[in-house]
Amino acid sequence: MQEHIGEGPYSLLKKDPTPTLPSKLDRVLKKLLNDKKISKAFYDQARNLHPRAPQMYGTPKIHKKGIPIRPIVSFYNTPLIALHKVLAHYLKPLTCSPLRLRDSRHFLECLRSAPPDTYTYPCSLDVKALYTSCDMALARISVRSKFLAQPDLLPANISPSAMDTLIEFCLSNSYFEYDNCFYAQNKGGPMGSPLTVELAEIRVAEVETLALNTSPDPPSLYMHFVDDGFGKFRDRNHAETYLEFVNSLSADLTYTLEHPRADGSLPFLDVLLHRDLSTSVYRKPTHTDKYTHYTTAAPQNTKDALIRSLTRRAYCICSSQHLPNELSHIKQVLLDNGYPLPRIQLIMQRTKVSINRKKSSKPASNHAHACVPFYPSIAKPLQTIAKRHQVELTFNSNLTLRNLLTRTKTPPKPENIPNAIYEIPCGDCPGTYCGQTRRPLHKRIAEHQSFTRRANNIPGEELQYKSGVAHHALTTGHRIAFESTSILTSAQHPTQLDLLEHAAIKIRKPELNRMHSAPAIQKPWAIVLPDIEAAFRPRPAFPPSITDT
Repeated sequence: MQEHIGEGPYSLLKKDPTPTLPSKLDRVLKKLLNDKKISKAFYDQARNLHPRAPQMYGTPKIHKKGIPIRPIVSFYNTPLIALHKVLAHYLKPLTCSPLRLRDSRHFLECLRSAPPDTYTYPCSLDVKALYTSCDMALARISVRSKFLAQPDLLPANISPSAMDTLIEFCLSNSYFEYDNCFYAQNKGGPMGSPLTVELAEIRVAEVETLALNTSPDPPSLYMHFVDDGFGKFRDRNHAETYLEFVNSLSADLTYTLEHPRADGSLPFLDVLLHRDLSTSVYRKPTHTDKYTHYTTAAPQNTKDALIRSLTRRAYCICSSQHLPNELSHIKQVLLDNGYPLPRIQLIMQRTKVSINRKKSSKPASNHAHACVPFYPSIAKPLQTIAKRHQVELTFNSNLTLRNLLTRTKTPPKPENIPNAIYEIPCGDCPGTYCGQTRRPLHKRIAEHQSFTRRANNIPGEELQYKSGVAHHALTTGHRIAFESTSILTSAQHPTQLDLLEHAAIKIRKPELNRMHSAPAIQKPWAIVLPDIEAAFRPRPAFPPSITDT
């Protein structure tokens, strides 16, 4: 990763832009709102109040020579993620190019519906490092001109100039964190941003449309999926001549050409196109045929879905002469992964029938949905009870080997952890305070400190202070040991916080809490409180140098 950053279009920043970026964005949005160029709803949707820095991490491309790194920027809960999502939503109509493929099924539909011709030399054209090389400024110009030409593509209360201003703001504030250092991205866009995907698609479609319209000798058929293009040419020379022509049209996008193999076959997406234009499923050389083992603690419908998806893909992609071999291969692979033969045959037969059956629209379900951790012994009874109350259950598993053995991102500093249950001790007595916060922890602790310094009362209650911590300090004269604050646990979702805080208060019995304001829970949850408390792992929240008061 360090090598990629050193050679890539990045520059080292002196400090983290995250603390100041939300207010910077807010000023831009407020000006556009006051000028009536965006709506109040747009203003609310585009803000993220308690963000963290974008983080770069790399995944190895093990199927390529030298195993290069694919750099990805995690945009989860970052300052501009909300704005990127809103802008990407409004850019969607601009990406509806006739050249764009949705998936393998769409590719095969286009291939099979093309009229027969003498162009029998298929090739794949790939854009080299699309997201880091794409000129986003040119894509932005294209977006602006299209919105000006077709203003009806935007809602009446959002102007093209506002879209242009906000896209430029996103591009000029593109940065990320890696190994506790912060870098600005000076070219292209971060892979992981929804806005980058749409801008890159607009730019690729623009260049390829220009190439097809101006080339003196274009291919008879051309289409692309993200950075992978497919074309039908007369012969090798025709393909290489067209490649030179495409690369002469733009300074930012560089295309490479993949010729058919010695046997005349060409892989594209997960399709292997043969010399006679028949198709079969393509698997990369690094593919291991390892899937979820049948003895794994996973829901039965997840295992059945694996059989269905492999079977459906075979029927969708394979020509008639390749289908029997593919179905035999699937059956053998599933047997090797522990699946019983009767179950394989049953699900494969049901899938075949469903493919041949005419699709009928299902009525919309009005059932509620809930997602819970999967435990084999209680999953089925839970589903039965939930179904009785018109609730559809889905299961997840947070404890996986990948989560246990790998760490692709830099963990946040403890004081920046959101959705935390924390404990603050008194410095002069054994009393403690337990609380919850959805925001980064340091912001909540700063509020406790502020209430203690300013002696803020609850309105109408002269002797009741806004914080239980402040109330204890101001009524006893004790010093609160903010520097010794510890994190008991953190939740993946804010909805879990009330239960976790209740467990902390019920079992740890913090003397500084005002018990009348503690969250209440339903009686059935009481049985699991000891298990929740046993999972608490107190750890220091702050280095002493940060919270010395």
